[in-house]
Amino acid sequence: MSITVHPGNFECFMDVYREELTKQHSENPQDYAWPASELETVLCRMRAAIEKGSFNKDSKAFKNTCKRLKIKHTYAAIREFISL
Repeated sequence: MSITVHPGNFECFMDVYREELTKQHSENPQDYAWPASELETVLCRMRAAIEKGSFNKDSKAFKNTCKRLKIKHTYAAIREFISL
């Protein structure tokens, strides 16, 4: 199921997610199966997954992104936010 994304909110979400993913990987590298040098590749994959609606929201980086953006940590709330 593809999601219609609004460029402003989607880019805002991705910017905050980038910061949180970078922070979480730096603080807890053992929790990630990829080296920090692959951050951009991982972000590209997540961008595509979010756009397709096939993303997993269970990471600490995703939870912190939702918290910072003051949206519920649910698929529905995330989809609504990036679609506005």
